[in-house]
Amino acid sequence: MTDHHEALAKQVVEQFRADLSHEAREYVTAAQLEELEQSIRELLSRERSHIADLMEALARTLRSGVEKPELEL
Repeated sequence: MTDHHEALAKQVVEQFRADLSHEAREYVTAAQLEELEQSIRELLSRERSHIADLMEALARTLRSGVEKPELEL
């Protein structure tokens, strides 16, 4: 997990909390907000891993498309 992802997760949860009505905020516990933040961090991590896999597949595809020099004997 990167510091950037940590900051994004915190920002999303803070904005979510700010958007709740005063009454709703009374029912949402700090533990629930932490659980939400953890879920967001996990999803960001999975997404980053998925993107890395896609980039690796693209690199393999590009490498396979490079013409190999023909050795004439």
